[in-house]
Amino acid sequence: MESLTFSIALLILLLNSFAFSLNSYTDKNALISFKNSITSDANAILSTNWSQNTPVCNWIGVSCGLKHGRVTALNLSRYDLAGTVAPHLGNLTFLRYLDISSNNFVGMCPFELSKLRRLKVMNLGANSFTGEIPTWLGSLPQLEELYLSNNSFLGKIPSSLFNNSKLQTLQILYLHSNILSGSIPHVIFNVSSLRKIGIGNNSLSGRLPIDMCNNMPNIKFLSLSWNHLEGQIPSNIWKCTHLEKLSLSHNNFSGSIPREIGRLSMLTELYLGYNGGFQGTNISSFFYM
Repeated sequence: MESLTFSIALLILLLNSFAFSLNSYTDKNALISFKNSITSDANAILSTNWSQNTPVCNWIGVSCGLKHGRVTALNLSRYDLAGTVAPHLGNLTFLRYLDISSNNFVGMCPFELSKLRRLKVMNLGANSFTGEIPTWLGSLPQLEELYLSNNSFLGKIPSSLFNNSKLQTLQILYLHSNILSGSIPHVIFNVSSLRKIGIGNNSLSGRLPIDMCNNMPNIKFLSLSWNHLEGQIPSNIWKCTHLEKLSLSHNNFSGSIPREIGRLSMLTELYLGYNGGFQGTNISSFFYM
């Protein structure tokens, strides 16, 4: 009986060891594929450090979980890398943090990244990504921060990005400095967890919904400058009670500046300049941005 118990325990140990090795092998292969998709590594970061002879968890920019040894973070920001993003990156199923910002990546974001179900932060900012904003981003259930700024994304902001009720964890949305057009989806203003929205410097048009602040109790930063938005600034702006920075300059807003802005007690920065023409207000008294 003791011999049987020992044999079962040994078998379980061997199976766990095999599974651990297999999972580590999967992560390593995913990163090697990512490395192979790099066309320029000016500082020789990956070419010298990401060696087949060293453990993945010792590679520069890679962090692993202490218990399971799986890759949980990939931070390669500002490494002067160029190339495309290999779809194999989606096999890093324990990844929680992905930052490849401020490089020279091109092309479209591969659909396979939709498999990163544990991802909390995705930062692809300051690259040269193209195509439309992927709708599959709305299927990432734990995503809290999304940075796609300073790229060449075009088309409309997809409403489906926010239709997934699981995305109510989203706190930061940065889409500024792209080539986005069309109106701002109303559903954005119903994501109550949002603290920061930056979608300025695009070609967005249309009007802001009159109830835009009814469901955003946590918003602190709202930047919509340098677009083609029109109409009046909603008077319910005062319901965004935690606003610290509001930037609506360089648009086509008109009408009266709502007095309710004065009720925003936490507001420290306000930019309303260069609009279509406000009535009854000396616009020179406002900061420009």
